[in-house]
Amino acid sequence: MKRYIRNPLFLFYLLVMYVVAQFSWWLYLIASLYSQIYSDPVLLEKKTMMLVGEGTVFVIILFGGVFMIKRAYRKEHELTKLQENFLLSISHELKTPIASVQLYLQTLQKRDLDDQKRDQIYASGLTEIKRLESLVNNLLITRSIENRNYFLSKTKLELDKLVMDFIQSIQTSLLKNHTIKIETEPISIVADKEALISIISNLIQNAVKYSPANTEITVRVKKSGSNAVIEISDQGIGISDQNKDKVFLRFFRDENEMTRKSKGTGLGLFICKFLVQLHKGQISLKDNTPNGLTIQIALPLE
Repeated sequence: MKRYIRNPLFLFYLLVMYVVAQFSWWLYLIASLYSQIYSDPVLLEKKTMMLVGEGTVFVIILFGGVFMIKRAYRKEHELTKLQENFLLSISHELKTPIASVQLYLQTLQKRDLDDQKRDQIYASGLTEIKRLESLVNNLLITRSIENRNYFLSKTKLELDKLVMDFIQSIQTSLLKNHTIKIETEPISIVADKEALISIISNLIQNAVKYSPANTEITVRVKKSGSNAVIEISDQGIGISDQNKDKVFLRFFRDENEMTRKSKGTGLGLFICKFLVQLHKGQISLKDNTPNGLTIQIALPLE
């Protein structure tokens, strides 16, 4: 019983029931008073119909308000759960690269290593730092989105070269356990360079997270009408149809943070959608064949 009393919705429904009961009693008293005051049946009927009309409007407004409040409460409750999952995730995401870099530095400090082993540790440390940098950038972009102070700085870019350079920079780190297939054609576009890098980075990270090691990730850059199209396909677990729209929500992930097998904060696709729409483009998801996911981005060439 205590659990129900502490539930805000229980108390709210109790209050609504009290209001309905009081209103019904008020209608009964008014109707009784009318029957005593008005002896003319026609006039009494008019007054009664007026009373019924006012009562109907009141009930419609009351239950409409109840429905809207319940929906708002449910959304707020879901957002709270997503935020709790996000806090669990972000603590893990921050601690892991920091602990890894600390271990690498301690290894370099305490052991006499040959050049090859030392270079491997340097590369691993840089990978973790890049991962931490990507996470911090996502948090900063999300904060800017919430404050509505994220602005684009557009310049003319060679999209195919931008994508190729970025993939090359992560070939031995993020993509070391995957095969990458690239299909590009020369495309010039007017866009924000940092925003595009953020989009490509988040999409490739998603492909890596949700696809098994040694599978292929395909990146396509092509023209389609008046748009430049970027497609990133993986051979991973994909996304269920009921969650294809939800994955663009802030903090949303397609699994519980307590039992998840993959790392992530639920901000990547939220940021991608915002940046794509800021470029007046479109982002869409579709199933890959035979398995996995394809994310397609269409950006206007001008």
